Amino acid sequence: MSSAAKVPGGGVLPESIREQLPPIRIQQFAFPLALLTMIVVGSIAYPQFHTTANVRNVLTFASIPLIVALGQTVVVLARGADLSVGSMIALSGAILGELFVIKHVSLALTFVICIGVGVLLGGMVNGLIVTKLRVSFIIVTLGTFSIFRSLADVIINGTSISVYNPTLDWMTNGQIGSIPVLIVIAVVFYLVMLAVLRGTTFGRSVYAVGANPEAARLSGIPVHRIVIAGYAICGGLAAFAGILTVGQLGSAQPTAGVSAELNSLAAVLLGGTRFSGGHGGVTGTVMGVLFLGTLTNLLLIAGVNSFWQGTASGLVLITAVALDRTRRD
Repeated sequence: MSSAAKVPGGGVLPESIREQLPPIRIQQFAFPLALLTMIVVGSIAYPQFHTTANVRNVLTFASIPLIVALGQTVVVLARGADLSVGSMIALSGAILGELFVIKHVSLALTFVICIGVGVLLGGMVNGLIVTKLRVSFIIVTLGTFSIFRSLADVIINGTSISVYNPTLDWMTNGQIGSIPVLIVIAVVFYLVMLAVLRGTTFGRSVYAVGANPEAARLSGIPVHRIVIAGYAICGGLAAFAGILTVGQLGSAQPTAGVSAELNSLAAVLLGGTRFSGGHGGVTGTVMGVLFLGTLTNLLLIAGVNSFWQGTASGLVLITAVALDRTRRD
């Protein structure tokens, strides 16, 4: 008699079926264990690491990167990646500085224009070229990475512009009770994106396109529109992150958003979203962003030279891609 495994309800699972089930791999637990280990070691080695004030700082400074990574998640789920998000942050900030400070446009209208530019350039440029001209997303977004950063330099002439507005300052530095407003904004965006991806036709279509574009097309899903919409969402969220960055820094700077594309991709991949598309989600992305934020904070507390942070981010990105590869294997 062949061996069989018990299943809930008293039945058995035949050996032939058990052999087809995917094995539990250590890679599935590598990232959660690494995050837990870092928190435990940091708390033991540095008592100030787990204080309320420091935890609040980590969450606050992780809020803007999370907004960027949420948009990146949608693009990666649909088998792409946007390497221009950092430059979009700079471009959005430059537009805000030029319109609000130099041209005296109202803050509300400036917000609309900045986000609109992000949506249009993300969707109409990145998305259209990737889908209609069938150019690799790496080539397209590397090109717009350079173009958007150059436009930011042109708009504010390569200099920084001081920006202050009570509303913008409250959004980035204010609190609701004891909770920073930035954290509240990030949580709202997370919940909205979670609802969109899990509870709407668009969200299910994103997963279908990422899993198998040809099968999605044959089933009637407008694949090109879904991909374009993904890039548009990513561009819009990056533009909004650029607005928040201006409020946080108190100025519009052409160097804002440097390395945001690498950090957002690392967070998305660490969180379990596969580069091959169709698997993952924004909850994992939150964990990835918290991992990177905690790592950066721990390096600062440990007194590590800030110049080494780029090395740490690069190693994390390579590790994230390697984990993604092992998941697929």
